[in-house]
Amino acid sequence: MHKLLIAVVLATLTGAPAVASDEADVLATVHRWTEAFNHASFATDIAPCTEDAVVIDDLQPHVWQAPRACSRWYEAVKAWTVKAAVTKPAIAIGKPRHLDFEAGYAYLVAPVTLSYIKAAKSVDFRGIITMTLHRGESGWLVSGVAWADE
Repeated sequence: MHKLLIAVVLATLTGAPAVASDEADVLATVHRWTEAFNHASFATDIAPCTEDAVVIDDLQPHVWQAPRACSRWYEAVKAWTVKAAVTKPAIAIGKPRHLDFEAGYAYLVAPVTLSYIKAAKSVDFRGIITMTLHRGESGWLVSGVAWADE
């Protein structure tokens, strides 16, 4: 009985840091994804996305699927900025409202704000972002992104 109790305690103690590490690693990946958007570096494909990622947004054609879905979606964002005459687009992702991990997969829901300049005025457009991530050999990567207006 004591051996079983010790095994359960050890499993719990050794599992806790992995969850904390997963959370920190996932949030670091989300930060890298945000930075790729804010610094227009999706074009160089440094955005941390899987090859089979899916992106859903209110921009045409509304869904981008592998390969290079994140980069192709960002090209649509750039085209929208030209058409809508906006400059300095940037996103800020807030504190996650929901973050789950299981077997190398993560699911995140968080508030997001798209900020930009239009006609010399600052605009903040709020929404909700849902992201799925997968942990592979190179760490956590974004496998899906969906934006919903708030």
